[in-house]
Amino acid sequence: METQSNNLSIVPPASQEETSSTKRIEKIRSFANYALQKAGLNNGDATSMKTFLKWIKDGYIVDEAYNEKEHESHKRKIQVLISEKKDDREKLECEKKTIQDVRLKDEQQKINDYEEEIQQTKLDLEQNKINTGYSSIKFFTYVSLTILLSVYLILFYASAVYASFFRNAASIINTAGDDIVLYLDNIFDVQGIFTPAPALIIVYLAAFLFFAIGLMPHTIDGKYKKIKVGFAILGAFIVDSLLAYKIDSGIHDLKVMAGIAGDDWNFLTSINFYLVLAFGFVAYLVWGYMFDLMLKEKNKKNAEISAALVIKDLKTKIRKQKDLIADLKATVLDLESRVNMLEEKMEELKKELDKAMLNPDLLSQNLTSFYMGWRQFLNGSPDFDSKKEECEKVYNEFMETHFKKLPSLN
Repeated sequence: METQSNNLSIVPPASQEETSSTKRIEKIRSFANYALQKAGLNNGDATSMKTFLKWIKDGYIVDEAYNEKEHESHKRKIQVLISEKKDDREKLECEKKTIQDVRLKDEQQKINDYEEEIQQTKLDLEQNKINTGYSSIKFFTYVSLTILLSVYLILFYASAVYASFFRNAASIINTAGDDIVLYLDNIFDVQGIFTPAPALIIVYLAAFLFFAIGLMPHTIDGKYKKIKVGFAILGAFIVDSLLAYKIDSGIHDLKVMAGIAGDDWNFLTSINFYLVLAFGFVAYLVWGYMFDLMLKEKNKKNAEISAALVIKDLKTKIRKQKDLIADLKATVLDLESRVNMLEEKMEELKKELDKAMLNPDLLSQNLTSFYMGWRQFLNGSPDFDSKKEECEKVYNEFMETHFKKLPSLN
């Protein structure tokens, strides 16, 4: 009969096969009184006591103040956060692995390829096997165009300077006759720059000054070359714009003197302003392009210079690759740091989840209260001394297993 009583009294609050969403939770007011009752039903059996301890630890037997819905909602929120952090960590680790296993290897391989090209170029130079691709037709074409454009730019700027500062407005109006409109819309003054006069000294010196300004971008080298070239081109554009404005303004003044000027003049809407820029600044850009092509073709003529340029270009590419690799390694370190931060955050959330599952301190107190109630029943009769020792052993082992540190029974 005792065995049947024990079997009936150890019916769990929830079946082990039930899920957390369907489990039945038993709420009690006092763990000590509850234990005293269950110890009587189970005759102080140590195995039964261990079963109850496990149910309390697993949350099947809780204090009556326990709110299951609130408890489960809090757990789900923490679990969602942990899942999100895991996803973020996996993405970061995947990105890190891609950089380490793919990109870094590819970029390093490019460096190795460039170094092999350098060695091969040196070997080809020693064996006179370098094909420079030099074309005499191209070279002389570039030279001819560069010379012609140089002469054109000098004459253009000379004409522009003369038209801006030395053109005789009264003489033009008096001698223009029926062609006055044609003369007044002329942005060039070719006749003036070929008519001997003291002013031509300044005119041609100024033309060479403008030409030198235009030549500057093609002589810049070294660090921040592109930025410096950009500023030089911008400076040339500003100077040409000022010159174009001055010429267009002078043309407008001539029209005012001739009595044919309009009232709505604005240099930004004047075709003459943009014509000066087109014949000056745009022509300068074309000249610069021809000048570069001429120098490159000239360098191809000499195998040593050609090889040196190839090697220089390859070394520049190697430096860029090394900078890229350094950036990728810095990215890997940053990803590792972010992964560590996520792992730390996950650990914090897991601890918070453990606390949400059941407060360890409160759980320990509940288990201790239950054991004290069970002991109270055993202390009631000297016939239970052996069971008392067995229950104490089971309790100590259970608490050491799950809490590492035994709570005080005092």
